[in-house]
Amino acid sequence: MIIRDITAPNPGPFTLSGTRTYLLGESTVIDPGPAIDSHIEAIRAAMPALRTILLTHRHEDHAPAAVALKHATGARILAPLGVLDDATVDQRIAGGESLLIEGEALQVIATPGHTSEHVCFLTSAGDLFTGDTVLGVGTTTIFPPDGSMRDYIDSLRVLLTHQPTRIFPGHGPTRGDAHAVIEQYIAHRLEREQQVLDSLAAGATSAAAIRERIYPHLDPRLRGAAEIQIDAHLDKLRNEGCVVEHGGEYRVIRK
Repeated sequence: MIIRDITAPNPGPFTLSGTRTYLLGESTVIDPGPAIDSHIEAIRAAMPALRTILLTHRHEDHAPAAVALKHATGARILAPLGVLDDATVDQRIAGGESLLIEGEALQVIATPGHTSEHVCFLTSAGDLFTGDTVLGVGTTTIFPPDGSMRDYIDSLRVLLTHQPTRIFPGHGPTRGDAHAVIEQYIAHRLEREQQVLDSLAAGATSAAAIRERIYPHLDPRLRGAAEIQIDAHLDKLRNEGCVVEHGGEYRVIRK
C-alpha cells in the first residue's frame, strides 16, 4: 500500500513540526488533523477518491478536520468511543478489529495511555500508525486523570508483541527502527519512575519537589508540564502500592 502524508500547519511544543495526516492508497486518511481550511483543502486535493477517515484519538490536533472532510466528500468516519459524536461517526472501533483498505488488512490495536480511547493502526507489512502513543522524536505526554501512565506502558508492551517494522507517528519523522524506539520509550518511562522513587526516598514529598530534583535547570515555562508527568508516575506508583499519599504529600512504602 502506498503511504503518503501531509503535515498540518500547526507547529508547536507538543505538535513538533505539525500533525502528520497519513494518506493510505487513494481512499483512506488517518488523523486528518485540526480544522484548518488550507490543510483540509490539501487533503481533498491529494485524495479526490476519499472514502474512509480513521482517527486514533480525540485531541484537537488530530480529529476535527474529519467533520469537514465527511461533509465535503461523504467519506465514512471510524473512531473510538469518545472521539466526535455518535451522529458524526459511522463506526466505532476499540481494538481487535481488522479493516479492509483497498484489499489490504489494517489491524486496530487498543493503546490507552495518552488518552483512554487511543488506538493505533498496523498494516500487514508492519507499518504502525501510532498517533500520539509514539512520536518521531522526544516522548509523548500523559495527563491524568484521563491519561494513565500504567496503561501507557502496558500499551507500549502490547505494540512490541505485534512486531512492527516502521513507525508513522502523529508528530515527527517516520522511524524505521520501530522495535528499538518502543523499547527506548519503555526504558525511558521506567527510568523516570525510578527517579521519582529515589526522589521520594531522599525526602521529596510533592511533584514540585520531585521536579526540582529530576529537572534542576528546567525552563520555567515547562515546569507545569513536567510536574503533570510526575503526577502520572505518582498515580501509577500509588495504584501499584509503592507509594501512599496523605494531605497532598507522598512517601515510599515499597520499591
